[in-house]
Amino acid sequence: MASPPNSGISAGTGVLALAPPEIPGVDPLDPTGLIPASLMLADLKVLIPQWGPAPEPLDTPHTLTWYWLKGGSVVYSNSIPINAPPPPLPIKHVVTIPLVVLRASSGIFEFYYSVTDSFGGKTDLDPKITLTVDMDNPQLLNPADRLSFVVPPLPFDETYAQNNDPVAFHLPAYTGRSDKDKIHFYLSNSSNPPVAGEDATYELVSSSDPLIVYIDADKFRTLLNGVAYIFHRIFDEAGNFSDRSAGLPFQLALIPLPGPLPSPEIFPPSLYIDSLIKRDDARAGIFVRINTYTNWAPGDKVLVFWKGRPAPIQDVLGFPTDVRIDWSVSRGPLTEPLAAETVPVRYQIIRASLPPFPSFAIPVNVNYTLAGHDHFNAPALLNLDLPIAEVWGLVSNTRNVVNHNDNPAGARARVLLYKNPQPGEILRFFWNGIGPVATYTVVSGDVEGQLVFSSVIPWAVMMGFIHPALPVYYTTSNGVNEQQSDNAFVNVNTGTLLSFPAPALKHTLTGSGGGYLSCCSKPEIFFGVEWHVLPDPAFQLGDEIEYRWVGYDNNNWSPPVIPGSEYDEMGTFNNGNDLANGLKFIVKPYDEKLYPMRDFGTALACYRVRRGGVLIGESLPRKIRVDLNYSTPGYCKAGDVISCSNSGVATLVSSQ
Repeated sequence: MASPPNSGISAGTGVLALAPPEIPGVDPLDPTGLIPASLMLADLKVLIPQWGPAPEPLDTPHTLTWYWLKGGSVVYSNSIPINAPPPPLPIKHVVTIPLVVLRASSGIFEFYYSVTDSFGGKTDLDPKITLTVDMDNPQLLNPADRLSFVVPPLPFDETYAQNNDPVAFHLPAYTGRSDKDKIHFYLSNSSNPPVAGEDATYELVSSSDPLIVYIDADKFRTLLNGVAYIFHRIFDEAGNFSDRSAGLPFQLALIPLPGPLPSPEIFPPSLYIDSLIKRDDARAGIFVRINTYTNWAPGDKVLVFWKGRPAPIQDVLGFPTDVRIDWSVSRGPLTEPLAAETVPVRYQIIRASLPPFPSFAIPVNVNYTLAGHDHFNAPALLNLDLPIAEVWGLVSNTRNVVNHNDNPAGARARVLLYKNPQPGEILRFFWNGIGPVATYTVVSGDVEGQLVFSSVIPWAVMMGFIHPALPVYYTTSNGVNEQQSDNAFVNVNTGTLLSFPAPALKHTLTGSGGGYLSCCSKPEIFFGVEWHVLPDPAFQLGDEIEYRWVGYDNNNWSPPVIPGSEYDEMGTFNNGNDLANGLKFIVKPYDEKLYPMRDFGTALACYRVRRGGVLIGESLPRKIRVDLNYSTPGYCKAGDVISCSNSGVATLVSSQ
């Protein structure tokens, strides 16, 4: 029995320790040591491990001798000296059995070697290695021998293939039969095909097996329909083989195999105008289109691979066939990092139990990256994991409240930044679905959890709403993909205010052009300008009046307001008397609030109405002109004795 290389150490018949040799290409576990026919074309190499103890410097060389035996007799031997180092001894010594010796005859042989040491002591390898030389080819009994169907096909069609799979053949008897003979089959549409590789094989495990061989029915699908032939050769275990047999003709009528497959196409929605698959494409639906191929057959199925990930198998019912690519297939595992990439997309046509028919792949550009972290509902635009924004009126300064106090200042949104913000990413804010009405651009140094503020949401955007929970959201964008936050709900009261009459002035006006508040106005103005908020059915108990007065140093109420001329006062309808008679307001002191408009200036009075702290209305403005001039240079003041003409011209009589 052959021993595996280095499987043990033998002292042999001497004092040296010898190890079994290795014969490359011969199975060390084969008890017969069969030498494959491929090794019978050159000298047979044998690798002999270095023994021990090895020859030492100053010793005479060891002698390595090897032997080739048949029937116990040596038919070949040879020897070489093995010198002590230097040079270093090899791990294995290469010796050969010459080709002329190897191919002298077939049969059972033995190999062993011996080593004679520096003292003349000889050690033999024991046990010997058994080897088998087989140069006898299997032989057909008759060159016209050929296979025959166990069940003849009439013709070889789909029904026959289904009912006779694998297809059984009678194998003609041949000489040189032994265990593990293999039958190689060759299929062709030609009665005399060129030499080619086999299409299938079948092994006769025992030389006593019946001469019935089998081949899978699907192997015949490589042939064209019509007249076809099957040939065979017999190979023995060593690799020796017979001549090719004659061809067995038969009529083939199988469904033809799919012809050349067209490359797949991407058939997404109209958003795919940029030749880049993005999340909006995935939301709308991505499809891989399969166009017509030849020899389609009922039952064909298509399996699409996106970056190697399979989509669900789909029937090919007609052309074109569109295969939807689900998010889990196009995105891949959530643990896979996102990046702009080019992925291969291909498909296979599957027919029954045949091997799949593959298409070529096409490159597809994909970018699913985004600003902010991904979420389990992707590719949905709404990402409930994004922080929710808040809206703060710039004057009302209350979270998620906007009202008329914020006119005209507007409001800002604020939000905690999402994960891994990158410079240049943009947050866009939407007011009741309209927008963007404000933005924020991520800058270098911004970090997750940082509170950032949008640009101003203009009053013009917010005005005209009365809504206790108006939705405000934002989107994030990295220039390729967007995602949307959940809504913040804002209490908004910016709708149309109730209109109240202008406040009434409790002084007479003098002069031309509608009159002026002047030195001659009655009652005198030096101790305050009195105004009256007149009763109105729209007023209710508890309503608050915000009265306001401002002055200008020109004759047409044009800004700027004179600094210090402003006057603001609050009043409340506390009881029924207030509702019946109205409220009074006095603008004073004279020197600060009226005197600055002395030289043909102007003033404006108005008021706002709040109910429960919420602005519900505002009055019309009351505009007046101011003239505090005397007929001679100077301006009136408290304590002056004044003479007034019928036309309202004031003349100073005396002053304190």
